[in-house]
Amino acid sequence: MTSYRSENPEWETVLDIDKQAEKDGISWVWKGSAPLSRYRDPFSNDGQKCTRTLLKLSRGGADAVFIKEFDLSMNEFVKEEDGAFNLPEAKTRISYKSRDVVYVGTDFGPGSLTDSGYPRVIKEWVRGTKLEDAKVIFEGEKTDVAVFNYVTDQRKRNGGIYEIQGRSVTFYTSKYEARKIQYEHLLAPDDPLREGIPEPKPFVEVDIQEDAEIDIVGKWILISLRSDWEPVPGEKKYKSGSVIYTDADQFLENGSKSCSYHLLFEPTEETALETYSSTKNYLILSIMDNVKSKLQFFKIEDDGSPLRFVGGDSTAKIRAASADGCDSFMNDDFWFTTSGYTQPSTLCLADASKIETSSDSAEDKDEPYVIEKVKALPSVFDASDLKVEQKFAVSEDGTKVPYFMVCKKDTVLDGNTPTLLYGYGGFEISMGPKYIASVGTAWLEKGGAYVEACIRGGGEYGPAWHQVRILSIFSILLLYF
Repeated sequence: MTSYRSENPEWETVLDIDKQAEKDGISWVWKGSAPLSRYRDPFSNDGQKCTRTLLKLSRGGADAVFIKEFDLSMNEFVKEEDGAFNLPEAKTRISYKSRDVVYVGTDFGPGSLTDSGYPRVIKEWVRGTKLEDAKVIFEGEKTDVAVFNYVTDQRKRNGGIYEIQGRSVTFYTSKYEARKIQYEHLLAPDDPLREGIPEPKPFVEVDIQEDAEIDIVGKWILISLRSDWEPVPGEKKYKSGSVIYTDADQFLENGSKSCSYHLLFEPTEETALETYSSTKNYLILSIMDNVKSKLQFFKIEDDGSPLRFVGGDSTAKIRAASADGCDSFMNDDFWFTTSGYTQPSTLCLADASKIETSSDSAEDKDEPYVIEKVKALPSVFDASDLKVEQKFAVSEDGTKVPYFMVCKKDTVLDGNTPTLLYGYGGFEISMGPKYIASVGTAWLEKGGAYVEACIRGGGEYGPAWHQVRILSIFSILLLYF
């Protein structure tokens, strides 16, 4: 971290993809990796080092990937004779259950894939054994999109370890099953540490609507709603777009009707939850407010009491912003990334705890959580003479459509300014502020105005600019302000 925060970080080449491609005679394209959790790795030096990862390499950029296990302590591939988890080309889904056990869904032969070409079957593969001998632990339907299986370990937040599996029935609906397990259940069946440990309880179906999503943070199960839901008949109905939470153990053991719920976020006609992330002690919500961005912070209490709102941005800003924990189980540091129409992507190191400890409140000081600006992409056009404004156009049915306008500060809107209007809406994707180098150099610097219409308005999945009501799916118009 010290090196990365400096002007000239010292980089180490872990794997040269081009050299590996030349060696293997395959035009490798990097497709990511699935690392072994440091907190479930006995060789990690108490969670300080990531020692193993599963690399995903594709042939020329194809969807199908090859899986190659990589040793990060030696910077070399794990050898076949050491039981490497390597797989041939397929649309594989794979993740570590523990150091010597993986969940794997791949092309096991006829009938093992869905109609979409993704895994229908998940096996538990133990290091040193043959894949064909691996135990089948979950199967979906042929008509599903895919199946999934993963572990969420919340012990660092005074929670438990949960094993979750399920079916992606469509791109927007899923069926989940879950159970709470002990650490020993993650190990290979013949591991000495499992001796005398009873088998885990069976999976239970997660009692939610198929279009909802779940996450577990500490002792809480968070439920993100895509349609209205009344978990306890006759009691409160929660709106589409809301995030609610309740005790995970009680929910899984006794079902949704047995629980009391807490509201984490509820959308309005102007606001929607874009995403959330966590640090060791805080949950950070990234909220879109009329397509502008703001962060809110909630404390994950040690005593297991409900999440407590502790502050955040007092007003939304015309920018895109994201927050991602640096080491979400060890500290409260997070990467704060921003960009805007006149600001290239900028990375800051931030500390969620400063929301509570800063001498200046969030209302008196912008972004009290920011520690320092660490990196930024270079500017490619002169933005010193530009201004960015948000305005609203009113449609015939009274809907207010927000739009952003970027132009020179002295621009007179008399109908003679060449204006580029861009708008998009679909697939639940909202348009927000971003740095567009080509528009800046080819249009704004030459005196043109750029206007971006941001689709807002209600729909099946809530009020958060999910459906196009005013513009077509794609339009670029040239007009004059």
